[in-house]
Amino acid sequence: MAHVAMNTLIWEAAVMLWIIGFVELGIGKNDPKDFGWVLLTGGLMETIALAFLIAAKDMFGATAAAAFILLLWALGAAFVSGDTNRQVQAHAVWFTGFYFLFAAAFLAKHHLVTLTWAFGLLVPLCWLLSLGSYTGKHVFGKIAGFISLIEGVLFFIIAYCNAVGIHLP
Repeated sequence: MAHVAMNTLIWEAAVMLWIIGFVELGIGKNDPKDFGWVLLTGGLMETIALAFLIAAKDMFGATAAAAFILLLWALGAAFVSGDTNRQVQAHAVWFTGFYFLFAAAFLAKHHLVTLTWAFGLLVPLCWLLSLGSYTGKHVFGKIAGFISLIEGVLFFIIAYCNAVGIHLP
């Protein structure tokens, strides 16, 4: 059950990362409220999967899921409400980058190369999104958008390989 729930989270992360990437790069019609609803929907789906990870006592999976969920709820609420304090959202994203840094170090210590790259790239993504909010400079968002698209592909590959039984390094 935990394996299925974790793979669901990875698929969801891939889709959410692509959406964030496209929005940050200005591809398509980008209505912030629509973007916020998509993120909140992803946050709800990941929250449901989190319940299964907790039930299966998957400590790392549940913690990783919680970090993704924080990002989705923080970003989604800020975009949907429109009048939310964006600094609070930026702080949530900034500090979540530290979780991903420590998670990547943990994964590297256990020689999980693919997951180390996946979590490691989330660090600059979080920090660049935060810097964009803090400074108002869109160049940080554009760089984060490219990283987000790459991350989406990486998470998609991980989810696919998990689903068909291919073990990545």
